[in-house]
Amino acid sequence: MRKDAKKFKGTFKISICFMMLFCFSVVVNAAAYIYYEYGLKSATVEVENRLGYNSIYTKSVSAWNSTSTPVNIKTVPGSGHSYVISGVYNDTWYGMYTPKDLQYLVTGRAGKFTIELNRKQLVSESENFWQSVLVHEFGHAFCLGDNPSSGNSSIMNYDRNRNTLIKPTGNDVTGVNNAY
Repeated sequence: MRKDAKKFKGTFKISICFMMLFCFSVVVNAAAYIYYEYGLKSATVEVENRLGYNSIYTKSVSAWNSTSTPVNIKTVPGSGHSYVISGVYNDTWYGMYTPKDLQYLVTGRAGKFTIELNRKQLVSESENFWQSVLVHEFGHAFCLGDNPSSGNSSIMNYDRNRNTLIKPTGNDVTGVNNAY
């Protein structure tokens, strides 16, 4: 009986170690990125630039297109596409991603999107700050959710330094690659 009890105790300890290891790895991976269910069906998207700030738009598109992901943002003229625009809104947000043409009635991946940048909040900020906001909003289009104060390096972090973090990080790339 003692031999069986020792064997059980040893097996139990090993099982606990494996469970802890599994839980830790799930927590680490979950902190790296947060999946956003209203991202685009495809990582290739045609976008109309209605922003009026060509340098900010071009740098933001380049920041995503140069990643090792399937992201391919194509700038196109005309209407009927996803688009980026700025306006003056009486609210405290910097940018807003709105999914359009959802797969299902009220949920699922989007076919198109609108990104709005709030000039009222951004007017006194640097070009880098604007770019950080637009790259963040594009992150939603590619299935990345807001990552509030996780401590990891991510364009999706609320508490990132918007003057220096202006491109997707390795955590963001991992999230996009997992989504597509």
